[in-house]
Amino acid sequence: MWRYVSNIQPPKKKCKTSDGDKEVAKVYENSKRVRSFQPQWLCHPDFKEWLRYDKDANLMFCKICEKACINQSAPGKSTTVKTELVGGCSSMRIESLQKHFKSIIHTRNAEAAKAAAAPKGTTEAERCIQMLNEHAIRRLKILFRTCHSLAKHGRPFRDYIWLTQLDELKGLEIGNTYRNVPKCKEFTDAIAEVERQKLEREVSQAPYISLMCDESTDASVIEQLIIYIRYTKGGIVQTAFLGLQMLERATAENCFTEILAALQEQCGMERDTVWKKLVGFGSDGASVMTGKRSGVAARLKEHQPQLVAVHCVSHRLELAIKDAMKTIPLYQKMDQFLLSIYLFYHNSPVNRGLLRRTAEALQVKRFLPTRTGGTRWINHTQLALKNLLTGYPVITQHLLEIKDDHNTSKDSRGKSAGFIKLLHSKTFVDFIHFMVDIVNILARLSLLFQKADLNYAQLPKLVKDTVSSISKVPTHLGPTLREFRRKVGEDGHFHGVELDGPVVENCVMDSVATRLQECISSRFDVADNEPQVAAMAKIIDFKLWPIVEEEDFGNEELALLVDFHRIMLQNCGNPDMVEVEWAGIRSSIYNHFKPVHTTTWDQVNSRFREDGPNLLFLVDLLLTIPSHSVECERGFSQMKRIKTDWRNRLSSSTLTSLLRILLESPRESEFDPLPAIHYWNSSARRARRPFQLRYGSRQLTSGDTDESDDEVLSNDESEG
Repeated sequence: MWRYVSNIQPPKKKCKTSDGDKEVAKVYENSKRVRSFQPQWLCHPDFKEWLRYDKDANLMFCKICEKACINQSAPGKSTTVKTELVGGCSSMRIESLQKHFKSIIHTRNAEAAKAAAAPKGTTEAERCIQMLNEHAIRRLKILFRTCHSLAKHGRPFRDYIWLTQLDELKGLEIGNTYRNVPKCKEFTDAIAEVERQKLEREVSQAPYISLMCDESTDASVIEQLIIYIRYTKGGIVQTAFLGLQMLERATAENCFTEILAALQEQCGMERDTVWKKLVGFGSDGASVMTGKRSGVAARLKEHQPQLVAVHCVSHRLELAIKDAMKTIPLYQKMDQFLLSIYLFYHNSPVNRGLLRRTAEALQVKRFLPTRTGGTRWINHTQLALKNLLTGYPVITQHLLEIKDDHNTSKDSRGKSAGFIKLLHSKTFVDFIHFMVDIVNILARLSLLFQKADLNYAQLPKLVKDTVSSISKVPTHLGPTLREFRRKVGEDGHFHGVELDGPVVENCVMDSVATRLQECISSRFDVADNEPQVAAMAKIIDFKLWPIVEEEDFGNEELALLVDFHRIMLQNCGNPDMVEVEWAGIRSSIYNHFKPVHTTTWDQVNSRFREDGPNLLFLVDLLLTIPSHSVECERGFSQMKRIKTDWRNRLSSSTLTSLLRILLESPRESEFDPLPAIHYWNSSARRARRPFQLRYGSRQLTSGDTDESDDEVLSNDESEG
């Protein structure tokens, strides 16, 4: 045939197999191959998610299909077809795994497992249900916004009822259902749960975490343990409210147990994960928290020896000031005077009313004395001194009136005479002005210590600058004292009041400054007691970096930090590569960021994360270590706003939800209620019926229909 077709060559005939090839094939077919499991199959991209090998039985299994078979064999569930890898496959061939991977049964089970592991509201079926009824969603948005606003302002659940009635009077369409107190609490829990899930996702992605704890008593005389969590995300420090745990007794054992329980409940962290991530613990310094033998910090160090336990720097500053002023008689007299004159007007409405009348006559707006005690922060002492000096002419005028008024009680006249004696003393008033300059320096340090993003590395420089400023006050008088002496030096009068006696002696001012320097330095002597803190400061704080790059800068400090935190660094990277990456990252920072003192670690992370991942893991670890527990104090202040004498039956879980919304959720103008609505809808056991009337038979309005699309359905109903 091919001879009749031009320009085409006929196909070549198949060559016969040679005798040698026939003998090789015969030997291959007759010999028995010994097949074995290959460990690299466990890392194969198609098999690593589900393949399991039992070495003792020499069988291969599919974890996904095994779990699906167990779940579907439960009572009331339809049984599934078992595949070969459910009972165990002994055929050690990669073709067996590929066949199972492409099978219909495995594909279906893998999709079901993926949907079950997905967060609520993210699966395709749930998204379809969420969009069934936009009309109902619009109504629920109004109700959820109302609940969110109530929680943000610390209002009781019962306000929800009259607020919904007010919305209805305004012409808003909110329906007839879900307008009672239980539903308000249910909506509030849904909003708080969405915020909790956000926190859980962020904490799971953070390489390291730290905890800050404190205990207090609420309005119902129940011991509460408040817990905050601190973590670093891309060089940015984040501090978030974790939870509020009820304590039967405020013992170290109970606090330790509740801390681990809160991490499990709020972040889904098992104990093994906690010990791999926990690097710092901050508290107020109470013996329950910082006891060397059985305190909470000691119990945490039993499981994580590299844990850095921090005594809150704001509390330490208060203790240092208290220690310094114990031996200064003039300060003790001033402190007692501020408290006594505050109580003199606070406990007497008559005295307060007459003082107000005198202030109106003299046209002075700020005149009422304020209390210095009650809270720990030195800023309240600063406010009390400021109010005393501002209202000085009003207070002295009123006290003189009381002293000369025989209709006033002897007790009030006697107290006013004592107050006038001090307020007319040049030594006493001069010392008050001197203390204003001192307290201004301390108050600034206290405010810096209370910043949420303050890291432990900044501590030595702040303390050094404060001590230096205090040492200069006696020789180079502060602005407040200079202005006072300038006014009094002219005619000896202060606000029209003639002062008697000399100014405060220099030795008194020197003793105050010296005692403060000694006590602050001893309380914050981190350079000698904690050498890793000084090393941390040199690496973390860009303000301590030299202006021009130095070849050996930071090498010794970095080696000290790597050795101290080596075990924790091994959980996220390779600690041996930190010092290798340091020289390159340091040079890149000097080349790309000028001046280097204005650089931040989030800028470094965004630019050089791939070039120095191990070094930046160390930076994240150091930034995560807390320096204070001030957030716990703020949390307790908010707790007392919510749980009052009128709401003393709030449980810890409800109080946690309300605090989470108050502290962590966005403002009303930025709040998006849709995620909370979708979570609330998908978590229902029965169908949600936003159009059902509360009483009587259902009557449809012109805007309603009787179709199923007019309901927000639950997952079970939609699948049924």
